[in-house]
Amino acid sequence: MARQPATTDYPRYATLPEAVEYCRSSRRSLERRISEGKLTRFNNGSRVLVDLNEIDALLRGERKPDSRQATLAHRAKS
Repeated sequence: MARQPATTDYPRYATLPEAVEYCRSSRRSLERRISEGKLTRFNNGSRVLVDLNEIDALLRGERKPDSRQATLAHRAKS
C-alpha cells in the first residue's frame, strides 16, 4: 500500500537528500526549482532545508503563492 503524504498547515522540513528521496527526483532538479522560486530554500547552519508541503503542492501542480499576491489579497479583505 502506498504511503499517503500528511496534509498539514505547518512546515515539514527536510534536507535536500531527504527531499530527493521523498519525491524521487534529482538534487539538481530540486535546486532548479529553488532557483526558479517554485520551492523555498531554508538555511539551518550549513544545511539546506525545503518544506515537503511545498514539494507536495508542486507535484500536484499547484502554484506556490506569490508573497506579493498574498499581501494584496490580504489588503483587499481588510
